[in-house]
Amino acid sequence: MSGKSSLRDGNNSQSSSDTTSPMMPTSFPTSQKAYTCGSCGIQFQFYNNLMEHMQSHAADNENHTKEDTAKPCQAPIAPQEQTWKSPQPAQRNHMPSFQNRLLPEKERQQVAERLLRMMCTDLGLLGALSSKDFLKLAQTLVDTGSRHGAYSIRDALGDMSSLALKQLPRMYNQVKVKVTCALGSNSSLGIAVTCHSQTIGPDSCYVLTAYQVEGVRLRRYVLGLKESSLREGPEHVHHWVQNVLSEFVMSEIRTVYVTEPRLSLLPFCGRSGLSLRCAGCSLAATVQAVLGRRSLQARGLHELGELLATCRDIAGTTSFSRESKAADEAPPPPCWDSAAEALLKVHENFEAICEAYGRCKSTAPLLQGLNKHLLGTLSCLLAPLRQAAQELGADRWPTLQQVLPVYIRLEKLFTSKAGEAGAGSKLCHYFLEALKENFKVERVHQVAMILDPQLKLRPVPGYQHEEIISRACDMAASMREPGSGGSSGITGDERDGDGPAGPKRGRMDCGVDRPSCAAEEPQVRKELFQYLGEPLFHATGDLFQYWSSVMDRYPKLSRLALWLLAVPAVGVHSECVSICEQTLAMKKKRQVTAEEMNKLVFLKCNFA
Repeated sequence: MSGKSSLRDGNNSQSSSDTTSPMMPTSFPTSQKAYTCGSCGIQFQFYNNLMEHMQSHAADNENHTKEDTAKPCQAPIAPQEQTWKSPQPAQRNHMPSFQNRLLPEKERQQVAERLLRMMCTDLGLLGALSSKDFLKLAQTLVDTGSRHGAYSIRDALGDMSSLALKQLPRMYNQVKVKVTCALGSNSSLGIAVTCHSQTIGPDSCYVLTAYQVEGVRLRRYVLGLKESSLREGPEHVHHWVQNVLSEFVMSEIRTVYVTEPRLSLLPFCGRSGLSLRCAGCSLAATVQAVLGRRSLQARGLHELGELLATCRDIAGTTSFSRESKAADEAPPPPCWDSAAEALLKVHENFEAICEAYGRCKSTAPLLQGLNKHLLGTLSCLLAPLRQAAQELGADRWPTLQQVLPVYIRLEKLFTSKAGEAGAGSKLCHYFLEALKENFKVERVHQVAMILDPQLKLRPVPGYQHEEIISRACDMAASMREPGSGGSSGITGDERDGDGPAGPKRGRMDCGVDRPSCAAEEPQVRKELFQYLGEPLFHATGDLFQYWSSVMDRYPKLSRLALWLLAVPAVGVHSECVSICEQTLAMKKKRQVTAEEMNKLVFLKCNFA
C-alpha cells in the first residue's frame, strides 16, 4: 500500500512541474460527467485527479487518526530497554544498518515532519539541518533526554536533509487537499489567477498564484513554480498553467488571469475567464518605450543615454549600495524598471554621491556624466510612475480598483507638463504617448473602480458614467448564487476594442442563462443606483469588510465585489523574490530536484 502511495505522489508532482505533459483542456462539453469527491464535494474534470484527491484525503485522515490514538508515554518494558541501551564504544563502528532498528518507524516519521516544518519556515535550513552546529545541538538534546543512554544522531536518523525530503510527498498531499477544498468550495464566488515570471540574476521562473476571498480576508495560494527556459514559448507556459489548475479547481469556475505581456495574448480565459495584463509590467513598458536604448538612439537623445549609463554604473558600486540600504524605505516593485530605479536613487543621493566620489581619482570620472538639471527633470517624471507601481503592487489590500484612477492621474500630469515651456516638455510628450500605448485600461478596471465606496464614479468624467454603470449591471446580473454552478461573471467581450481579442461570447456561456440575467437587471440597477446615491465612504476600512457588511442590502453587488476586488493589479509581489531566490539557489547546488523545488515552494507559501 505504501508503494502505491509513493507512486501516486510521484505522478501527482510530475503533472505540476513537468512541461512536457499533454495539455489539459480548458473546458469540456456540458454533457461530460463531472467526478465528485464524496468527502468534500469538490468536482473534477478527470477521474485520475479525483483519485489523487481522495488518496490525499485518506493520507490526511490516517495521519490524524494516528495522532488522536497515540498513547501517553509510559515507562518502557524490559525488551525495549534492551533495544535502547547505548552500545559499547567499540561496537559503534559496526552499526551501518542500525538506522532502521534504533528508532521505530512512527518516531522517525514524527521527527521527519518536524524537520520539514522547520524547512517551511526558512527554505535555507535545508543545508543547515546537516551542519555541524545543528548536529551538535540535536546530539545534546538526545543525550540529555534519553532515559536509556545515547546514540549517534547519524546512526539513529541518518542525513537530516534526506530524512526531511522523504516526508515531503506526504505533507505535500496533506496541504494540497486543503488548498483544493478551499478553492473548490461551494461558497467560492470566483478566483483570480496570476502567472508571472520572476527574474533572479541570470535565472528566472514562473510563479502561479491563486487569490480568493474567504469571509473578509483575501487568501493567496501559490499553486506551482516552474523554471523558465529560452527554448520554451508562451504556449508551453500556457499548457503548464492549465495542467496545474486542473488539479485544484474546475475549469468552469469564474477566473481572471493576470499575466505578463508575453503571455497576455494567449487565450487563457477559454470559456471561464479573462486575461488581464500586469499593471506593473505596463508601467515598466511605458518607461522602456521612452528610455530604451533604441528609442533614445532613434530620437537623438544621446545625452540622456549617457546619463542613464552613468546612473547604472554608480548604482552598481558597493559604496552606493550601502548608502541606499541604510535608508528606511519600501523596496521597488519587482516589475519596476531597473534603469529608472537607479536614476531615482542617484538623484535622491546626489549630494552625498558627489562628495564621496569626488575624493577618489578612480571614481571622479563618473561624475562627469551626471547632468544635474537633466537628472532632476527626468526624476520628476519617473517618480510618479514609480509611486503608481508601488500603489498597484501592494499585496495587503485590493488594488484592481486603483488602475483607472492611476492612469487618469498620470495622464493629467504628463498633459499639464507637456504644455509647459522647458527642456522637459518634449520628454513629457514621449511619456504621454508611451502611457497611452502601453497602459491599457480594461472595462473590468472601470467596474472595479465603481465598487470602491471611496471612489465610485468620482475619478471619471460625467459622459463615461452611463457606460460604466451599464457594464457593472451586466456583470452583477450574470453572477450566480454560490454553489449554483456554471461559469461567467466575466466574458470574452469585456475587453475594450483596442485590447487583445478574446473569444466572442454572449453575456453568459449558455443561451439558456440570458433570460434569467435579463430578469435580474432591474434589481441590479436598483441596487447600483441606491449604492451610488449614498455618500462616499470616507473611512479607511477594508473593502472586503464593507461589502460583507452590506451583503443583505446589496446582494448582487456584494457577490460581484467580493470576487472582482480579489483580483490583483500586479501579477507578482516582492515576497516572491526571496522564495524564488532560495529555491533556485538550492536547485543550482543540486540539493533538490525540480519536482522537490516545486513542492517546497508550495508548502512554504500554503502551510499556514
